[in-house]
Amino acid sequence: MKRLHRALAVTAAAASTIALSACSFFSPIQTDNKYIPGDGVPAQLGLVAARNLAIVSERAGGPGALTGAVLNQGDGQAQVSFLTREDAEAGVAPASPISLGGREHKVVTGVVFEKVAKAPGSMADIYLVTSEGRQLVSVPVLAPQGVYADLKP
Repeated sequence: MKRLHRALAVTAAAASTIALSACSFFSPIQTDNKYIPGDGVPAQLGLVAARNLAIVSERAGGPGALTGAVLNQGDGQAQVSFLTREDAEAGVAPASPISLGGREHKVVTGVVFEKVAKAPGSMADIYLVTSEGRQLVSVPVLAPQGVYADLKP
């Protein structure tokens, strides 16, 4: 009888090991799924890349500060600036470009929009502007709370 119990225990342990190890066999590999690991959004225009772009603003129609980072993926100099969709439609020129050396990256600081059309919790359209043109990017508008409290314009 002991042999039977021992054989059943070994068989049960082997069967459960096989069953439990194969539970992820039919599941998709999660590291293959691309996702944005932050609150902001990425953008790319030529050799200039922007990462984690978001606007911090208290209310619709109020000022908003842009947060994120820019990266020059080329070897030469590059300049990048930002412009709200409303300012672009009104013909306003982008102010204070960010200069980047070859392979240089910088945190976006000091870019304040006088009027953000959207309220926190929604998406606002801005343009990423470089020497290669401009690209429309929808960025989240975030309330100045938590880690964004210090970025309030």
